[in-house]
Amino acid sequence: MTQPSFNPDAQKVTDTPPVPYASVPERFAAILIDYGLIFIILQFILWALLGLIGKRYDAAYVLFAFILLNAVFVLYETIFSCGDRTTLGKALVGIGVMRSDLSGPLPWYRAFLRAIGYYISALLFFCGFLWAFIDNKNRALHDFISGSAVVEVRQRSATEKLLVRVAGGVILAAFLAIFYFQYFGGKSWMQKYKVNQAEKMLQNVAVLEEGHYRNYGYYTNDLLRLALLSGDPVQFQRDLQYYLQPKGFYIGVKGNSYKITAYATDNKKTQVVWPKQKQ
Repeated sequence: MTQPSFNPDAQKVTDTPPVPYASVPERFAAILIDYGLIFIILQFILWALLGLIGKRYDAAYVLFAFILLNAVFVLYETIFSCGDRTTLGKALVGIGVMRSDLSGPLPWYRAFLRAIGYYISALLFFCGFLWAFIDNKNRALHDFISGSAVVEVRQRSATEKLLVRVAGGVILAAFLAIFYFQYFGGKSWMQKYKVNQAEKMLQNVAVLEEGHYRNYGYYTNDLLRLALLSGDPVQFQRDLQYYLQPKGFYIGVKGNSYKITAYATDNKKTQVVWPKQKQ
């Protein structure tokens, strides 16, 4: 019986080092840099443009700014998450996006799905992002939607890794705490904004009331008369519709005093009163 010959070249090492997937704090730090960068730059541009054309900061502007900001963010994420490109935030942290099987970079259409996936993850009360904590490759929901994974793309010192992860972890914890407080323990900034704008609208109506009193010697509950005093009745009516509920607006006049009550357009339909009641 012949013995099988041994060829040392036939044995090859198949074990490869584990892929260094990016940690959740690293990923959060990167996305915060990217979103914050776009937000700050666009806000300065919008403020400058609005200053030139004299447009008032109202609900329409808030909606326009929100849509523009997020459209630019989706475009930015799509362009710099496909091919061999990477976003500024990821480049600073030292991570990048690849196909989930690590066969190469993402094509543009998958990068676009990934950018849209951010919003799907956010709409699920940010649970889509929290998925990364339980996945063995630290993938979030938008990674599963696009078939992507985030990996380390350059060597980093242990100190740099530690600093990035600690900073990202602290910011992530603060972000989640603020988010859940706003939506479950208090009013979000948008709801507060709506209440604040409703109070300002009542204050504007009060100014017209004082003007009516100076001109005619009495206060009025005739909203049409006040609208005519504003100089732009059409815009006055639009402002009322923007900032106040269509039902519940009331002007009570008694002698030389008046009281205006209405309801804001926030989710809770908060009642606003002028003159403001003392706490």
